[in-house]
Amino acid sequence: MPSANFFDILVVVDTRLIQLYGINIIHKEKRMKRLIAYIMVLSIMMPFVRVYGDVPEVTAPSAILIDAETGKVLYEKNADEKRYPASTTKVMTGLLAVEHGKLDEIVTIGTNPPLVEIGSSQIYLVPGEQLTMEQLLYALMLESANDAAVAIAEHISGSVEEFAKLMNSRARELGATSTNFVNPNGLHNDNHYTTARDLAMIAKHAMTLEKFRAVVKEVKYTIPKTNKQEERNYITNSNKLIWEIYDRFRYEYATGIKTGYTTKAKQCLVGGAKKGDLELISVVMGAEGQNMYSDTVALFEYGFSSFQKVQILKKNQIVTTVSIKEGQEKINLLAAEDFSMILSESEKENITTEIETKAGFREPIEKGEVLGEMIVYADGKEVKKIGLLSSVAVEAEKKPSMWWLWVIAGFLLYRTIVTIYKVRRRKKYRNVTYIKR
Repeated sequence: MPSANFFDILVVVDTRLIQLYGINIIHKEKRMKRLIAYIMVLSIMMPFVRVYGDVPEVTAPSAILIDAETGKVLYEKNADEKRYPASTTKVMTGLLAVEHGKLDEIVTIGTNPPLVEIGSSQIYLVPGEQLTMEQLLYALMLESANDAAVAIAEHISGSVEEFAKLMNSRARELGATSTNFVNPNGLHNDNHYTTARDLAMIAKHAMTLEKFRAVVKEVKYTIPKTNKQEERNYITNSNKLIWEIYDRFRYEYATGIKTGYTTKAKQCLVGGAKKGDLELISVVMGAEGQNMYSDTVALFEYGFSSFQKVQILKKNQIVTTVSIKEGQEKINLLAAEDFSMILSESEKENITTEIETKAGFREPIEKGEVLGEMIVYADGKEVKKIGLLSSVAVEAEKKPSMWWLWVIAGFLLYRTIVTIYKVRRRKKYRNVTYIKR
């Protein structure tokens, strides 16, 4: 169907307005004048119109979006504001369970888990019950079981208090310096807090752990019969972004990670998503109701539409050539590693590089020897140095053997000494006076 031109559309709209308000029909020429007037009004109003473009509309008071590989911040909103994390705390607990525990080891439940706050998420562990660390990990990250969190903490550190020390120590190592944990599950405590930025850094590392990634992307899990209880077949991931049947909030690129809620923390969600070669991590804190899902999807869509993974160098790529053997030969210098950057269209224009090589090359040169580096700058600031390696081995040039010169020199020296000796001897005998008797 052919599209109508702008003037025809205006005529229809104008005529409709005339019908609605009883205005006499005006001529086409007058409509043209009105069109010009409309354009003039719009041109005056345009400077005051805010254009959002692709910037995400996030309702939560704190949020952040980062590149999962480099940690580059793509979007942030009050990302350093301290807030209660609720069950997103369990990202750290799960991380430590993978790093410090063995998946097949048996964990015997102590006396604390049954004392977990009534009505909170749990799998109703009982004292003396035995499960594997892997089973507790699934209960922790999918069902958000607070008693499983306590069981993991006691098994790894002996007590919740000692485990909290381990959590805080690991958080500092990961760069989460505005975080303080006092328990492994996120049940409210005024002194238990973190920030969106810190949670993103913790999640970034957690998603590098193969088992952690495998757990948080699962929708359902079954804990088989234990020595104390029957099979638990109801373990379901609380993160609706990855649900397949009830897909109201499903996001096709989602990879996890963890939801959280308490009355004071409100809705929190640490999310992960991967599309092509770009992987993102988002954090939304303090959201109202299901807005945590719409906020998270808005962040992901913004990230995937506005940023690209741009390969700056590929390992073994020829970067430059250098002269050796006094300029008589040349060798290629290769990139020592792959290097990519997450960039928006505008950022691409501000990437520059500089090549530095050693001053003078002396053989021998080994294959793979570092002979220089490429420096990558973004907005004039150095972001990376990549070594440049020799593509070949170069042997030192062998000089021809000159042994025969030494022989000649030795012979000449010998003859010189002999000649000098003979001359001196002759002079000596000439000065001798013989007496006749």
